[in-house]
Amino acid sequence: MYESNCDDPSAVNERGTITLLTWSFLGVLCASLIFVSQEVKPAFHIGFDRSGILGAMLCIAALGLCVPLLASVRHPLGFAASFYLLAVVAGYLWLSYFTPLDYNHAAARLSAFASWAAFAISATLVMKSPPRRNLLTHRQMNLLSGSLIVVAFIFAVRGYLFGFHMVGYEEGEILRDTLNPPTWMRYVVAISVTTVLPFAYAWFFTQRRYAIAIAALAVLLAYYPITLNKTTLLAPFWLLFLSALLKATSWRMAVVLSLFLPVVLGLAAKFIDPNPEDPIFRMINFRMLAIPASAIDHYNLFFSTHPLTYFCQVWIIGKIFACSLPDQLGVLLAKEFATGNYNASLLSTEGTASVGVYFAPLSAMLCGAVIAIGNMTSDRLEPALVLLSAAILLQVMMNVPLSIIMLSHGGFLMFALWFLTPRPDGPVGDSVVS
Repeated sequence: MYESNCDDPSAVNERGTITLLTWSFLGVLCASLIFVSQEVKPAFHIGFDRSGILGAMLCIAALGLCVPLLASVRHPLGFAASFYLLAVVAGYLWLSYFTPLDYNHAAARLSAFASWAAFAISATLVMKSPPRRNLLTHRQMNLLSGSLIVVAFIFAVRGYLFGFHMVGYEEGEILRDTLNPPTWMRYVVAISVTTVLPFAYAWFFTQRRYAIAIAALAVLLAYYPITLNKTTLLAPFWLLFLSALLKATSWRMAVVLSLFLPVVLGLAAKFIDPNPEDPIFRMINFRMLAIPASAIDHYNLFFSTHPLTYFCQVWIIGKIFACSLPDQLGVLLAKEFATGNYNASLLSTEGTASVGVYFAPLSAMLCGAVIAIGNMTSDRLEPALVLLSAAILLQVMMNVPLSIIMLSHGGFLMFALWFLTPRPDGPVGDSVVS
């Protein structure tokens, strides 16, 4: 955990600023969901009714009471993961007062609130790792990171041999379901896009070797024609955006602004162009923020009338205990609600789907412990390096189960890379990239 003087006036001022900014974000997020409810198809069950607004506001205010504690967290990974899931839970708590779906809303709200708190408490803990000799030198790390870029490029070229489409985002959504690469290629793409290339970019960016960092982004963008995935398309621009924030402000402020500024941009785009198909508003306010929150709503309804999974959706558990599901959870939910593949965060999958609303907080706490392992492996690394390398994993965490993130998207590989990364010679504080 990064040391700081709790009595330092600048630290106190920053915590106050982070608290106020996060409260403002929660308010803007709720306003955004009102606009989303006016544009979205009825199948998504995202609504708004003035009669429920007082209860929704009080619930969000109660959640906001936890923000000052979050603002004092010292580790970038735990802070960022907790903040991103805070956005998901806040969105759900708001939407739950206007949903037409019929289940025990009070129990589900309390479960979501407690699950986030349990996750955040566990995820923001870190045991300071003892001083140790660096396993790799900076030169060796340069070689390893460069090799990762080269290997990712080779796999990208291999992917083009299976087929590619030079199309935009909207055309890509239509064609994506027609792609059928080998299973091994799906894993390679997921790990390259969410772990390997972001880490290589982060390493070279923090080393001020910007030309090689840009090369990593170019390879990352090259994966879009073979995946037609919006995460792949936006990943290079998200990394550049976060890099600019880290250059301009503290790392805590950068994390909050990384969601605050996009949602404001989406609302501004909606005011400028009220067209329901506005790509900026739909990409940010609907897809990035409303859908993860709405997923909790749909999973609560589904598992109020269907058997719990008891983690059998995790491939290895399903094989060991011979309890594999007939299909992936996202596919099962898609068949139920006809809204496309409906994946969801750990709050819904490892939580509600696996153990139900009453035991979901315990599951969330265990998931937070996994993030705490990441805190340990990245302890004493520059915050900018940690946040940039984990930038895409954190985005995916809002929509994908933690088990999938750690295994299929390379989360454990990221932890290993952090463990190998040379620590700075001097103490690491809250400084940004200079």
